[in-house]
Amino acid sequence: MDTRAAKSAARRQYLATVIGNLSALCIGMMLGWTSPVQPLLMSETPPVGDTPLTQTQISWVGSMNFIGGATGTLFWGKISDALGRKMAGCLIAFPFTLGWILMLIGKDFVWIVVARFVIGVGCSGAVINTPLYVAEVSEDKRRGALGSCFMMFLNLGVVISYIIGSITTYHTFTSICLAIPIIYLSLFFWLPESPVSAFVRGKKTVAETSLLWYRGDDSVTMAKEISRLQARADSIKNNRVSFLSLFSSRGTIKALIIGIGFSFGQQFCGILAILTYTVMLFKEAGTELSPFTCAIIVGLLQLCSSFVSSQLVDKAGRKVLLITSYTVMSLSLLVLGLYFDVKAFERYDLTEWNTIPIWAMSIHVIFYSIGAGPVPFVVISETFRPEIRGIAVAIVMFFSTTLSFASVRLFPIIVTLVGLHGCFWSYAGSCLLLTLFTVLLVPETKGRSLQEILKQLEGGKPENRDAEGADAELCAVNKVRIVKSNTDNKTNSNIVR
Repeated sequence: MDTRAAKSAARRQYLATVIGNLSALCIGMMLGWTSPVQPLLMSETPPVGDTPLTQTQISWVGSMNFIGGATGTLFWGKISDALGRKMAGCLIAFPFTLGWILMLIGKDFVWIVVARFVIGVGCSGAVINTPLYVAEVSEDKRRGALGSCFMMFLNLGVVISYIIGSITTYHTFTSICLAIPIIYLSLFFWLPESPVSAFVRGKKTVAETSLLWYRGDDSVTMAKEISRLQARADSIKNNRVSFLSLFSSRGTIKALIIGIGFSFGQQFCGILAILTYTVMLFKEAGTELSPFTCAIIVGLLQLCSSFVSSQLVDKAGRKVLLITSYTVMSLSLLVLGLYFDVKAFERYDLTEWNTIPIWAMSIHVIFYSIGAGPVPFVVISETFRPEIRGIAVAIVMFFSTTLSFASVRLFPIIVTLVGLHGCFWSYAGSCLLLTLFTVLLVPETKGRSLQEILKQLEGGKPENRDAEGADAELCAVNKVRIVKSNTDNKTNSNIVR
């Protein structure tokens, strides 16, 4: 590929990534919306309805989107495969748009809950479809960097919600949230279809046209990739699987256990409760800074640390980041629990220590975004065989969204029963268990081929070798040969039929 074509290809792939990940921005704004509007909805003059919402009703508002998400996981994968990534990506915008419209015209609590459910359906579609689209239009050398943008856009959406929600009215804030999916649809509609998706559905001409555009109109490079994409499409088409395929071997069962374990970790490490009830938590802590200001600081830290994670995951290793993340998160939660315990029982004057919640929550969010948040998605994609990856991710996503609902919905109830201190201590205990889980069950996938990872999951011993020191590696996975060769310390992968 000549220099001009290479630059054009890079620009187009980055453009598609930015536009596609506006759907992740929609998710982030939905997650962040609850925190700044909670005080408004619970005030004496709420913007929706005639009576203030109770804490129980707020917990339903904060968690109902996850029920919608769990529902969406039952069909978005099938829609994406049957209609293509582009059509699925366009359809994702409609639940978001409808949900925010219902939020604007809603008359009472029921309208808000229904609207959050509808938006949740759109969220699961974005989580399933957008990473697939980005991965399938990207070149191998930049797939990792572009794939990490999903979490960054999600975190950016949370920050935007915190900022806008703190300075505008309920209806202005919700109107801005409504504008994002409309902008996303109007831009995403003009992007070409995923080449792989088109090949799988038998639309070779569409796939070639799309691939030519994403490779900077370089026909030579496009021709070289056609056979590789055809091989991948054939592999997917010829290896249709069922739900029972997830239990066909020891390795797939262990990979499924790891995926569900990560789902538990992402929901019961306290992050969703902190992000959903950030303003309330800082108000309870009695910090000198405005609760809204504290929420914005936490959101910005999460955004920055998700970028750091994308730079470390291929250097430090997956397992190291996970263990470090869970350990530090448990310590920050222990400190946070201790602070609220002392405050609740007035054991000591905490006036001079009221910045502790800011530091503890900030450290928790930073290390979540470095390890426990993004790394599980990487590991899950590396521990399932290609032909069962789609159904496996759908199952894991179903567990994840269901547990998300339980985490957010149960938070106010747990606080009532055991107080904020008891709640945070229980989250700390979960993080300690997750550290042990990672040490004992999760394999280190950095620098290993798919064949090596699957062998280790099946009970074989991992090979101790330097992945960059091998001159060539030939492994067979489902009749597809993956050839890796090293030149100037770079690895080039070619899939040959």
